[in-house]
This record gives sequence, structure tokens and C-alpha cells, in this order.
Amino acid sequence: MGFCMVKLGCGEYYNFREMNQNTRQNLLVCAVAAVMFGGVAWLIPARKEPGVWWFRIGGLLVLVLTITYYQWASRRRDLVPDFFNRYAHFFEKDGFAFVVGTEVSANICRFCVYFQNRYDRACEATVMVRTSERFLAPQRNLPEARVSFLCEPGAFGKATSEWPLPLELQGKKVLVDVMARRKYKQGRGKMIRFRSGLMVGSAPKSVVSDTLSFLGVFGGFHMGRAARTELLLPVGVAANVGVQKAEKTQTIWRLGQPAPSDLASVA
Repeated sequence: MGFCMVKLGCGEYYNFREMNQNTRQNLLVCAVAAVMFGGVAWLIPARKEPGVWWFRIGGLLVLVLTITYYQWASRRRDLVPDFFNRYAHFFEKDGFAFVVGTEVSANICRFCVYFQNRYDRACEATVMVRTSERFLAPQRNLPEARVSFLCEPGAFGKATSEWPLPLELQGKKVLVDVMARRKYKQGRGKMIRFRSGLMVGSAPKSVVSDTLSFLGVFGGFHMGRAARTELLLPVGVAANVGVQKAEKTQTIWRLGQPAPSDLASVA
């Protein structure tokens, strides 16, 4: 099994390992802005500009609130196990977290997705990868891989789909775009795992929407930029499979079950 990451009883509690990088960057921007505006405000004599006190107080208030939020967010504890705690980075689509890779079964390569729902309500998800080098040979001959499944509330699981690989690409590293789509039919509910991943673009629903997304590059609109990762493709696998690519979904852990003693053994 090969996984490549971006270069880039439920009453128990689990340590929140790290804050999302995007959140840290946003908080840093707020802190820097507060210091800059507040600093400039303190340089302006209040006797000439009485209204400058609003900027002085506002800058201090924003700085204090930013630091307070950072401290609070850094100390939050997950309400469910973080099955991706051994990964420095993973992908996400608005509460649906996952990693992508490949595995081989009966000489057939299978596109493999390990996933976890960060909310306490179920969602329908689709994950797709396709070559980032669609105009270069032989990478352009790599078919897209896609798998759709239901992710239970807070659940951790695995979904796979058959992925035929051209002979000339087997055993090679390829750069792929990673996209996903998710839908919480009854709303997302309560967040129960807090560490978020690298946001990905939206997977197209059909050939028509894919074409519109491509044309959108020239029209100024798009469906969200795809994240990218590098995959090492297996060798000695089938270059062709059936028209109906078999999909399998396995829920490894459900909300309310005892936490595994070793998270790395199941993720």
C-alpha cells in the first residue's frame, strides 16, 4: 500500500495536537495589523486628534482578543480520536478529512481513501484525483480515479475503487490534482475533531460541470483550486478493468466505540 501526502466509549478526550496552519496565519495577520495600526495611533498626539484614542483602544482590544483566541484554540481537546495524528498534513473538504493513496488486490490497482468525519452528522462524499500534467505524455494517459461513499458521524473508514494504470506509468511517480465533494444532508451538526487539513477544490459532478470548470479559467470563475500531491504508482497491475469500476467502503471506527489503543495501527 502506498500513501503520499502533500509536500506540503466516547466520554474520553484526546489532545488537540496542533492548530491549523491557515488559522495561525490569519491570527498572525490580525496581530500584526493591530500592532501596526495601534502603534501609528500612539504616535499621533491626542491633543491634536482626540479621535485617535478610538484607534489606540481598538488596536489593543484586537491584539488581546487575538491572543486570547489563540490560547483557547491551542488548548481545545478533540471529542473523538484523531486518526490522522501521525500525519503532519492531510486533505479536507469543509469538515470531511482524508488522505489518498493506492493499494493492490488481485493484480488490480485500487485508488484508496482513508477518511474521517469531523462533525457528528453523516455526510455523502466523493474524492477524485487526476493527473496535473494533462497535456504531457505519458502522464496525460492516466485516467482519473474517483470513489463515492457515505461517511457516518465522526466515523473513520476506508473507501477504494479500481484504478486501471497504463503500462508506461506503472512504477513511476506522478503529480495529481486532489479534489473532493461532500454534502451534509441534515446539516453538519457539532464539530467533534478540531484539527483541519489542507483544503481542496470541488470534484466535478459530471463531464458537463468539468467542462464548465475548465472554461471558467478563461471566464474568471472556477470551482476551487485543487490541491496537489505526488503518488508512486504500483507495478504489475492491470491496465484495463471493467467498465463498472467496483467500489468498496469499510467503516473502521464509529462514534461511541472504544478508542483504539494504537491509532497508527488503524490509520
